[in-house]
Amino acid sequence: MANIIFTNKALSKMASFGLSEGQVMDVYNKGTPEKWTNGAGYNSVRKYNGYEIGVAYLTDSKGVCRITSVWKRTNRR
Repeated sequence: MANIIFTNKALSKMASFGLSEGQVMDVYNKGTPEKWTNGAGYNSVRKYNGYEIGVAYLTDSKGVCRITSVWKRTNRR
């Protein structure tokens, strides 16, 4: 398993959305990854009942993953 680092920005956003590390890791491990348009990193998004959580992350050549941001939004109807 790769080393995972949460940036201060990610931790701050997790607190503001009421998300735990476990929830974010679930999205990282089981979400649908999408490569950024500039190719530098990825977003992983997972839908739940009534909302979705997204995780933005970068992985370096040594296999260290840096989670840079997270978000939570309600599903639109």
